[in-house]
Amino acid sequence: MVTKYSQNAVSARDSRGFEPIFGLNTSLSSIALNYKGLAYRTEWVEASDIEAVLKPLGVEPNPPTAYAPYTLPAIYDPRTRSTIMESTKIATYLDETYPDTPALLSPTTRVLQHAFLGALNTTVQQPCSMLTLHPCIGKLNPPSQAFWQKKLEGIFGPLEDISPPGSEKRAQQWAAVEKGFETLSSWFNAAGDDRLLLLGGGADGRDSPICHADTVIASYLIHTRFVLGEQSEEWRRVEVLDNGRWKRYLEYAQRWADESH
Repeated sequence: MVTKYSQNAVSARDSRGFEPIFGLNTSLSSIALNYKGLAYRTEWVEASDIEAVLKPLGVEPNPPTAYAPYTLPAIYDPRTRSTIMESTKIATYLDETYPDTPALLSPTTRVLQHAFLGALNTTVQQPCSMLTLHPCIGKLNPPSQAFWQKKLEGIFGPLEDISPPGSEKRAQQWAAVEKGFETLSSWFNAAGDDRLLLLGGGADGRDSPICHADTVIASYLIHTRFVLGEQSEEWRRVEVLDNGRWKRYLEYAQRWADESH
């Protein structure tokens, strides 16, 4: 059974267990493992303990330019005695090691998916992170709060100044987020077939497989919904964009997002 390492966030406990909400890609790997039907268990790790957990497992660290040498998600596969860190590397490993499961990064789409993810980051993820960065910290356990507060304030300065509620600054950030989602929708709409998912399947997605880039979008929506608050007016602003596309997208992907393993 694969072990998946995710960041702990005790305030995110719900009926399914814990949902990691800092480092959105931790839920991304759950979607990948569930979609492939691979058994796994989740080990929850505080942010301050990530390096201490992963380094002894022989994980190759991130490049020196990364914000941290060791990050989550990561998985350990006892079948091959392999430990893999970073969601795209995990998806590639799972495709290659378990070829009888649905592919997430097929060779025919791999280059295009990498290009898409780069564009997604600059178009949607970076603008949206300005809205969620500060409130996200409050969702973490105290040890992880202290860890990320120190690290992020070293980059951004006081976190409360990033996007003050009700400010003109936040209004401008929201305009950038809505523009980003509008651009993302236009990429889907360019197919001309009303597809919900990147690879097709029509408006309900039923006839299409999901790919790695779909799991990235879904996990980012899960992260944003949790941080903003599912019943909040701000999350509602995301749900109604492009005639409710992202609400439908998340409803479709939610079946693979269970973290209760």
